[in-house]
Amino acid sequence: MACRPGKPPAIALSRPGVLRVARGALARAGWYFWGVPAAWSLEAHERDFARWGSEVLDESPVTARDLVETMDDDVFGARFDALYDALQAAGAARMKHAKRGASFGDHLVEVARWLRIFRGEECSLVLAGLGHTCYGSELFPAPLASLTDRVDVRRTLGADTERLMFLYATTSQARWYREVLRCNRRGLQHFGEDRETRPNAGRYRHEASWPIAVNFYTGETCRLHGAECAALTLMHAADIYSVLARPVKSNPNVHGGGRYDGRRQSEARALVLFMVQEAEEMVRALAESPEMSHRANTRHHLMCRELSERLGRWRADEVNGWRRDFGFDDGDWRHLRNALERLRARKLDASFVGHATGALR
Repeated sequence: MACRPGKPPAIALSRPGVLRVARGALARAGWYFWGVPAAWSLEAHERDFARWGSEVLDESPVTARDLVETMDDDVFGARFDALYDALQAAGAARMKHAKRGASFGDHLVEVARWLRIFRGEECSLVLAGLGHTCYGSELFPAPLASLTDRVDVRRTLGADTERLMFLYATTSQARWYREVLRCNRRGLQHFGEDRETRPNAGRYRHEASWPIAVNFYTGETCRLHGAECAALTLMHAADIYSVLARPVKSNPNVHGGGRYDGRRQSEARALVLFMVQEAEEMVRALAESPEMSHRANTRHHLMCRELSERLGRWRADEVNGWRRDFGFDDGDWRHLRNALERLRARKLDASFVGHATGALR
């Protein structure tokens, strides 16, 4: 009989002071408008922990096997509870968030829920979703944990989960959105088509075709492991989708009938569909990589293919749900494709991010 896992060590999280939040917000403004890396906003002893090339921690990348590996239910439950309890103790439920009527704590749980839908299993990715902004992020200058706490967080949540949280915290969101858009100039033109018939299928077979990550604290650039690219893309998709208002029927008195209202947050909604589409292609490329095609990795190869197919089904089901519930038609679909191209054309990072996240319309 297998032993139940012990309770993981508690994580000490706390709300940052007003001065730290203000300094972080100012640093992010400097990064957006003048390209000045934001490391100066961190405490001196914390700055080395923000570097990707730092030797303060011995860490390995999250691989394709790590991405698709499931987690024992008891282990996942214990780690989830430890993180959730720490967030509650830090006052996450009392912190306001961008989504009307929801707290910061609600948002964290919602991101984890979407990643559970995307992934289909309890895993490190879902757990990372719950803690995706514990260290803060480019758009969230109010970290609940210091980067110097990475060893403690890793001990409680596991190396893969903590690594994804760290990458989310340090990678420029604006640059990542732009990089994923750069990787597929066709946007949503072939959304829903069979993979075998898409003209740009297999675009992630070569290393040069993957997104390049930028560390907004240090200005470093890096080609992450493909599994980390897929995970980061899904985390951002879940983060955006969790705050978007549900599509609604337009006012029948104005538009002549209850129909899908394609104007509301359309660029953000288009970006979510696009990022899930790209994550699907990334995972498929991982399944076909030499690493995963090795006989010893047969199970994980099949799991990669299953995850890719699952993401494709989610995209199709989501749009079909709009058709069923809101009368989403070909005209609305053209509007959504055009919305993604409008987003791609935005030059100013502040405007780009505002529309990408649904904060601006």
